[in-house]
Amino acid sequence: MNPNAALSRLADRVQPDAAEMLWARDRLAALERRMAKAFPRCRLVPIGSYSRGTAIAVHSNVDILAVLPREWATWGGRRVAPGMIIQRMAQDLSDQHCTATIRRDGRAVELSFRGAIHTLDVLPGFTVRRTTRYPRYSVPGADLRWVDVSPQCHDALFSQANLRSGGKLRAISRLVKTWGIVVAPPGGISSLYIDMMLATSGIASGVRSYGDCLRELFNVLVRREVPGLLDPAGGSGVIVASSSLGARERLCDSVKAAADQAQATLEAQTRGDDASARRQWKVLFKRRV
Repeated sequence: MNPNAALSRLADRVQPDAAEMLWARDRLAALERRMAKAFPRCRLVPIGSYSRGTAIAVHSNVDILAVLPREWATWGGRRVAPGMIIQRMAQDLSDQHCTATIRRDGRAVELSFRGAIHTLDVLPGFTVRRTTRYPRYSVPGADLRWVDVSPQCHDALFSQANLRSGGKLRAISRLVKTWGIVVAPPGGISSLYIDMMLATSGIASGVRSYGDCLRELFNVLVRREVPGLLDPAGGSGVIVASSSLGARERLCDSVKAAADQAQATLEAQTRGDDASARRQWKVLFKRRV
């Protein structure tokens, strides 16, 4: 099989299947009912890789933005800290069918369901304003302070870039995320970072194979040492690839190795050695390609 066709097949194979998508819809409907009781007038907005079509089967959690009433944002004339609201959500959403814990980064509540692999990550937020056709929300940031984001704008930017690429961008995103799962040490690379880097870089534009796009992305990350990305949706702050300096350093090492592997693979293809190229991709993804 042609190496590029093998990459395309891998990108299709790692998508969530129909059963996973049905599970996500069912859990979202159940969460809406629970939130309506615990947090009246709350509104749920699907965000993240599932809403952008770049989720990975088994590994990608379902991300939900819980938009709370504005009066929850302040108490006694002062802005409520994100941690207080997250703790309240964790307490109120736990029951005999679901365990609610605060996510490791402290920014969301993670809901684990009995007998299920996936979790729902519920991020609290408040509507700030609608300066464009996409609303902006205040959500907990990396430093556990409120930051402004626009998830629907992120989704729209990615969707538009995917159309410009002829539909390649979603597949490339899934390939990069698959690599991020299997690299050792773990890549620890943010899903939003991958999608926004792809959407704004032009890496998938023109007539390029999946292999070319992967090599170019890895090379860009190596040259820039996995830089922070100014939020293309106009939110506050920078989208980072990893949550800590140590994780970023490990990620830089993994990206460098991936760039070298991708280069060797494409050189094999140029020589017409497709079998060697497929073996190289298999090494990169640690699975059959």
